[in-house]
Parts: sequence; structure tokens; C-alpha cells
Amino acid sequence: MAEQNRLPAPDRPCEKCTGSNEQCQFSERFLQIIWNEKLLTANLHCSDGTALRIVSGGSWNNAAGPDFSRAVLLFDAQLSRGDVEIHRYSSDWFRHGHQSDPAYDEVILHVVWQNDLPPEKMPGPLKTLEICHHLLPSWQRLLSDVEEAFYPYARQVPPGSCALQWALLDNHNLQRLLQSASLTRFAGKKQRFQRRSAEAGFSEGLYQEFFAGLGYANNRIPFHCLAEKATLKLLAGYPKPEQRQAILFGLAGLLPDPTRETLLPEFRPLLDHSWQYWWESGLQGLNLTWQQNGGRPYNSCQRRLQAGFLWLEKVQYDPGIWLQKIMRQARNTKQLLSELLDFPKGDPLWCNSKDFAHRLQPGAALLGKARARDLVLNVLLPAAAAWAEQEEGEYSPGRKLIEQAWLELPPGQDNHLFREACHRFLVPPSRAREILKKAYHQQGLLDIYQNFCLALDHDCTNCPFISESSS
Repeated sequence: MAEQNRLPAPDRPCEKCTGSNEQCQFSERFLQIIWNEKLLTANLHCSDGTALRIVSGGSWNNAAGPDFSRAVLLFDAQLSRGDVEIHRYSSDWFRHGHQSDPAYDEVILHVVWQNDLPPEKMPGPLKTLEICHHLLPSWQRLLSDVEEAFYPYARQVPPGSCALQWALLDNHNLQRLLQSASLTRFAGKKQRFQRRSAEAGFSEGLYQEFFAGLGYANNRIPFHCLAEKATLKLLAGYPKPEQRQAILFGLAGLLPDPTRETLLPEFRPLLDHSWQYWWESGLQGLNLTWQQNGGRPYNSCQRRLQAGFLWLEKVQYDPGIWLQKIMRQARNTKQLLSELLDFPKGDPLWCNSKDFAHRLQPGAALLGKARARDLVLNVLLPAAAAWAEQEEGEYSPGRKLIEQAWLELPPGQDNHLFREACHRFLVPPSRAREILKKAYHQQGLLDIYQNFCLALDHDCTNCPFISESSS
């Protein structure tokens, strides 16, 4: 499916890596433009050696389904008609779940920047075209055009009155501004956690916030509700890990019925035991509403819940004690972040499954690096700061260590608010690539956007930030 309204102007490839064996990180949107503009060299060959001539690249599809429809391609001497799908890597075919989606049954060519799968793992029977060595030199002229390609979104979120002032600031001073805003945002996260822990207790509050962070925007509420009801005391009262796992999935309503649903045979022994433990518990499901459509298979509710269960096992159902131990032993930010980011990967069965009924190919850890960093950024570091302030005082060495860790985290995942903020403040929006080098840069941008633009309904005439930033 064609990706819309992103901020993905391509990273600017250097001359030495274009056409070489080094990876160049184009956005998927840019690769679609390359295909649409026919900016590929002649004498193309698919990964299996088949000669390819493009009679027609097809019509660009902006709805669900393959990126280009009704293409006409000549494979050796065989004329074929069908759809074309475009990805950065050939493994993205499986990562996006296309192998089990009937909408992609008519795809005849998979166009990728880099083929990262061995021949036996390639999605068949379609052909694969790797284009990293086949760009025409005229791709460089597209860079300015690509900026224009995203201006329909920019017109929806036009630059604010302060954009000119931001444009006059050099990158260093702008990053200093974002650092100040980010530390304010960090203090707000710490205070919100302090209020949460005052209501529920430190460990329960940390558990609830962590589970809410597992759910992204769509499933934040059901994950939080689950943690409120499946208390640490309740779960720790069961002696076996398998019992605790069954209680979590049973309360969540995510235990499938083996008598009615088609399941992966590898899961049947686990589910047989889980249902026995669930029935024995006498508990009732929470009737939570899970959003399971439209998300990536790797982010399924079942995988996220399994990740949460493994984290609870790791922290032995007392995350407060676990966090305090880390804080007392950490000697530097590298050690602190290494401990906080050390999430259980998951066993091979779960790493290679979307849920109890669908496999994933290729497999992946239950929590990706980006989601792990987001959990540290938004949950664990604010909780650690709250603990340090309570135990050691406002100016404790531990608090300084935590703030430094906050400033060292790499960039996190973006969202619609982040993209809006980039278009509101930065002209052109692609300047974000030059400025937002760390997670705290992103956090500072979001703090300013939420506390000024959104709080004032984009009323630039009465915005105090304009006068503050100019002084």
C-alpha cells in the first residue's frame, strides 16, 4: 500500500554509496516515485537472472493494496500483466504480512532497494527486482521535487508565525532551545508518574504505565485497564509462570478457543494448559476492546501482551524494586541505559508468530528497538527520576545521571503530532533531518507544539512563544 502524508523525503545519499554495495536509506515513498518516473537504467535483470523490460509500470494506487496496479512487464520473452509492490527490502513482503493477504495475489514484481533474502526464502512465484545499482543519474533532480510531493500535507499544516524565527536560528541554537523544552517535558512526565504512584503505589504505577506504553495509541486504554485489574499481587499469587501467563491472557480476553478456532499446532500444548489454569482460577474476562485491525503484524496485541508478561517475569512482579536496584548499581549512563533497554526477546515460537493462529516471516523480537527506546523514554526514566528525587532529594547524583541518559537516547518513533510540529515550525520540513538527532530534540519539539500551538488552537497572534523565542 502506498504510504501517505509521511515526512519521508529521502535521506540524501552520498555519491560514493549510490550504485555501490553500501546501503542508502531512501524512503519507500521515494522508491515509488523512482518507479513511477521510470528513473531506472536499461538492461534490468531480476534476482533470479530473468531479463526485465518495463512496458508499463502500472497505475499508482493510493488506496489499500499493491503500490501499482495493471503493470505490463516483459520477463525474458514472456509478457505478463499484474501488480507491482515496492519496498526497501525484500523481507518487508513478509514483515507487512502480504504473503497472507489476498489483495496481493496478483503481484507479479516485487521492486526493492535491496534484496536481503536468500533465494529459498524469496516470496514466490513473483519476481524480485533489486534497484540499488540501477538508478539513473537524474534521480538527484528529484530531491527538490520530492519536497514538493509532500506539500499537500504541508498545506493542511501550514508554517506558524514563528517559523521565520526558527529559520533564522542556526541548528546549534535551535537544538539548545529544544533541549530546554525537552527537560521541561521530562519534568512533566516525572510529575505525572509521581501522581500515578501516589494513587496506586510505586510498583503498581510503574506496571500500569509500562503496560499502557505497550499499547501504542490504539490499545493504550485496554492495556492500562488490564494492568489495573490484573494487579501485581494477584499475578504473584500464582506459583507457576504458566499460570500467571494464563491469567493475563484470560483477563485480557485474548485466549483463543481451541474448539472453535484454527490455531498453529505449535501453540496447542500451551493453550491446553492455559485454559486449564484459566478455568481453575474462576476469574472472568474484562471485556476489553482491542483494536486489532490496521496495525502491523509485529505490533499485535498478543505479541505486546506476551512481551509484557516476560517483562513482569524478569522484574519478578515488583518493578519498583527492580528499578531501584538498577539505579543503585548504575555508574554511568551507558550502564543505566543498557540495563533499562534489556527487554526479553521472546522464545522462537512467539518471535515467529503474530498471534496463536498466524506465523510471521521473518521472525522478530517481541519489542523492537524503537518501541524499547520509547518505553525507556516515556516510562522508565521518568519513574527513575521520581524515585531518585524521593530517595536522594531534588539535586541527587542519580537525578543528574537520569537526565543525562534522557539526553543521550537516539531518536524515537514519530507520530502524527510530531509530523504536524515539523511542518508547523520548520521550513522546509525536511530540516528535521539536520536538527532532530536525539530523542530529546523530538521531545522538545512536541513540548512546544502541545503547550503553545495546540493549547492556543494555533492562534499565532496571542502566542507568547513568538515573543519569547525572538527575545
